[in-house]
Amino acid sequence: MNVTIVSASKKAETLFNAPLSASVLTKEEISLSGATSIMEALRLIPGLIVRQLTNGNYDIHIRGLDNVPPNSLRLSSTNTTALVMIDNRPVYNYLQGGIIWESLPIDLNDIQKIEVIRGPSSTLYGPNAVSGVINIITNKVEKYGLHTQVETQIGTLRTSVINGAVGYRFNKKLTAIMSANFQSRGREIVYQDLQKQRWFNTIDSLSTLDPLQVYPHPDRSLIKHGANAFINYTPTSKVELNLSAGLQKSEAQTCTFDSFVSNINTFTSTSQYVDIRAAISRLTTQFSFNTGNQQTVLGFKTSFDYYNTDLSFEYEFKIKRLSIKPAIAYRSAIYDDTKRGDASKREGTINGRRHMETYGATLRGEYSFWKESVRLTGGIRADQFTYPGDLYWSYQAASSISANKNNLFRIVYSKAFRSPFIYDTYQDLFLTLPLGTEPETYMLNNMLGNKNLNLLSSTMFEVGYRGKVSEKITLDIEGYSTKTKNFSANIIDTPTSVIPDNYPFLLIYDSHTLNTPLSVRQMGITTSIHIQLKKLTIKPFVTIQKTTLHDYTHFTNTSDASPSPLNNFDPLNNNIYSGMGTEMDHKFTPKAYGGIYVNYQFSKFNVNVNGYYFSKHTFYHISNLFTTDGSGQGEVESKAIINAKISFTPIKALSLFVNAKNILNKQSREYYLSDMTPAMIFGGLSFKM
Repeated sequence: MNVTIVSASKKAETLFNAPLSASVLTKEEISLSGATSIMEALRLIPGLIVRQLTNGNYDIHIRGLDNVPPNSLRLSSTNTTALVMIDNRPVYNYLQGGIIWESLPIDLNDIQKIEVIRGPSSTLYGPNAVSGVINIITNKVEKYGLHTQVETQIGTLRTSVINGAVGYRFNKKLTAIMSANFQSRGREIVYQDLQKQRWFNTIDSLSTLDPLQVYPHPDRSLIKHGANAFINYTPTSKVELNLSAGLQKSEAQTCTFDSFVSNINTFTSTSQYVDIRAAISRLTTQFSFNTGNQQTVLGFKTSFDYYNTDLSFEYEFKIKRLSIKPAIAYRSAIYDDTKRGDASKREGTINGRRHMETYGATLRGEYSFWKESVRLTGGIRADQFTYPGDLYWSYQAASSISANKNNLFRIVYSKAFRSPFIYDTYQDLFLTLPLGTEPETYMLNNMLGNKNLNLLSSTMFEVGYRGKVSEKITLDIEGYSTKTKNFSANIIDTPTSVIPDNYPFLLIYDSHTLNTPLSVRQMGITTSIHIQLKKLTIKPFVTIQKTTLHDYTHFTNTSDASPSPLNNFDPLNNNIYSGMGTEMDHKFTPKAYGGIYVNYQFSKFNVNVNGYYFSKHTFYHISNLFTTDGSGQGEVESKAIINAKISFTPIKALSLFVNAKNILNKQSREYYLSDMTPAMIFGGLSFKM
C-alpha cells in the first residue's frame, strides 16, 4: 500500500492514505501477469466486472449497473457510468455513453500504471464519473540517454500483439517518447442469423445483402494500429509541461451494437488527439482535442464524425493544513452524420451536426488535524449543459481517521451525474424491427430524442478500512450502498398506425426518449488481501454484491399508446408506471466476482498465475419482449478463468516467455450472444534497454 496514487485526491499520496476506495495496478504487475491488453489487465483490479465479447474485445464495469433497464438493446448493457481517462484526458463516448476500448490509441507499452477510483467522483473529474474512474497513467523517461522497449508475442487463434517504444532523456528538463502498437486477433467464424434463428460458420448464409461489406474480415476479431508521442519539459521545480499526441485505426467484430441481422457486428474507428498539460506552481491546466470517425455497425448508416474538446483550470490555495482548490472546466462534443448519409431522407440516426457543451465549476477542500490523524476532504461541483437547461450539482464528503500507522478507517458520501448523450438528445431514427416469429411481420418505430431529460445520477454511502495485519499481510475492505435513478429509454407515447394494404403486416409507432421511474439500489462489499513474502506475492480479492430494481416494468409505452401485443392490448394498466411499488433482484450484474494474483520469482525465472471469476447471471434483450421461446434471454454461466505466464531472463535486457490463457478451457460465453472463450497459448519476448 506504499505505492503512489494521484487520482484519489489529485495529489501524490500513498494508496494507504487515499481518502476513497482505490486501487493501483503497476506496469510491473501487468507485465508479470501476461495480460495482452489494457482491458485484460483490468481483471487484476478489485471491484471491476470484465467480460470478453470476442477475442480481445471487452465490456468493463465498475460495480455493475449493466443491462439496466433489462429488456433493452445490448448497448444499454455496456458501461456508460464509469469515466475512463488517459493522463486525466477523458476518452468518453458522448454519442451513446461509455468507452469503446478497442479505439484507444495507447497500449500496454505506454502504461506506467492504472489507477482506479470506485464510487461517484464527479467533483474530481466532472460528469460521467458515476460509478468510478479508471485513469491510465502513461510512461515517463527517468534515466538519461536512449531507452528502447519492444515486446512481441504470437499465439493461437491467429493472434499477434506487438508493442514498441523509444524514449530519450536529453537533460534534467526534457524527455521524449515515441511508441507504436499493433494487434491482430483471430476468431472462429460463427454467426447467429437473428432472422432465421440459426447458427452459421460462413457469412454467405446470413440475411444481409452484402456480407463482405458488413464483415470485411470475418476471421478477425480485432485489427488495431496506434502511434503516440509524449514530451515532458520541466524547466524549474515549479513548472512542468506535458504534450502528448497520437492516432489510431481499428476494426473490431463485437456484439455491443444491435443490427438485428446477426449477433456479431463490425465496428470501425479512426481518431487523432492532442493533449497539453501544464503545472505552474499551484495552477494546473489541461487542454485536449480528439477527432475522428466511428462506424458503429459496418454496412449500415451509422457513421459519425466527431470533435471533442476539453479545457480545465485548477488552482490550489494553501493555508497551513487547509487546502482549497477552485476549478473551472469546459467541454464541447460535436457528432455529425451528414457526410455519411442523406439527412433529408433520415438515412442516419441523428441526421445532422449535433453539438453539446458543458460548463463546470468545482470547489474542493481538504483539512487535517489531530497531528494529521484525521483528514476531511470533499467538494461540490455545478454543471450546465446545452440540454437540459437546469444546473446540476454533484458533491462528495470523505473523512479518514488513522488510529495508528497501521490502521485507517474512512467514510464517504457522494453524488454524481452522467452527462446527456448526443443520441438520447438528438435521436432521429426510423427503425424496422421484426415483430413476432414470422419473418414478414414488422414493426416500424419512429424514434425521436428528448432535450429535457433528467440526467442519470448516483448517490453513494461507503465505509472502508485499510490495515497492516502483520509485517507481511495488508487488508483493504470497503462496504457500499448506492442508489441510481433517472434511467432513460425509448418509450412509445403516441397511438399506433397500421398499414395492411400492399405491405407485409406493419405497425408504426412514434416514440421518444423518456425517463422511466426505475431506480437501482446496490449493496456490496469488496475485500482485498496482499500477502508479501520474500519471493512470493499473493493478492486475492472478491466483491459480493446485491443489485435490486425498484419500480421496474418491462412495458415500454405510456398510457397514451394504442393497444398492441407490446402492452397486452391494455396500455392503461400496462405502461412504464405499472411497476410502481415493486422491487426485484437484478439478474445480470453478477452477485460475486473477483480474482487472484500470484507471483513467484526465483533465479532467472518468474512464474505468475492469475485468475478471474464471476457468478452466474442472465441477460434480457429487447427481443425477449417479442418472442416466447426464450431466444431473447442469455444465460451467462459462472466462470473461473485461470491464466499463467512463465518468464526466463537470460540477460537483464531480454525476457523470453510462454503465456497461457484460460488453461481450464472454460469456453462458455461471457456475454449475450458473444463468442466462446477459447484456451490460448502465446510465445514471445520482451527487450528493454
